[in-house]
Amino acid sequence: MEPTVPSLTEEDLTEVKKDALENLRVYLCEKIIAERHFDHLRAKKILSREDTEEISCRTSSRKRAGKLLDYLQENPKGLDTLVESIRREKTQNFLIQKITDEVLKLRNIKLEHLKAGATNNLSRSNSDESNFSDKRRASTAMYHPEGESSTAPFFSTTDASLNLPVLEVGRTENSSFSSTTLPRPGDPGAPPLPPELQLEEGGTCASSSEMFLPLRSRALSRQ
Repeated sequence: MEPTVPSLTEEDLTEVKKDALENLRVYLCEKIIAERHFDHLRAKKILSREDTEEISCRTSSRKRAGKLLDYLQENPKGLDTLVESIRREKTQNFLIQKITDEVLKLRNIKLEHLKAGATNNLSRSNSDESNFSDKRRASTAMYHPEGESSTAPFFSTTDASLNLPVLEVGRTENSSFSSTTLPRPGDPGAPPLPPELQLEEGGTCASSSEMFLPLRSRALSRQ
């Protein structure tokens, strides 16, 4: 990104001219004769009749020139109009050169400050962009090492497919155990019971069958 060439605004130029008058105040108070410029400054609406009367009340030429400079500093076009008046008088053209040199010097200083500020802003912007790019590359390398996707460990279809056979095996084994039943004692294919268990079973069956006989039958059997 190339830096833009700074330029002065109207406010900047007004400040430069105001500072030039302030820097040259002592010199101009010694050289300027305020009364010579009243007519031109009043014609350009820089001074009013009351302003000129206020200036004329000063007791010395230096004080009158100083008061004139105060009014000129309050108006953005004050210095330009004074230069026009000096040029019209044609008696103090050296003042024009003095004022012009001071204005150009302050203008260049102002431009240098603006350029320095623009350069600092540009370097800061480039540094921020570089830091952002570095952080972005670092974060990309952290979450995507060697080109791998960061979502692979969490949403891998391979891991999900590995779990399926385990569940299917479990279901198959459970179903096989639940569907296979062993023959009960006495059923075809069941192993024979030991003799003592056969006797107990026979007695148990007899007693159990006797328990369900009707009362009359039970009495007859006792007789």
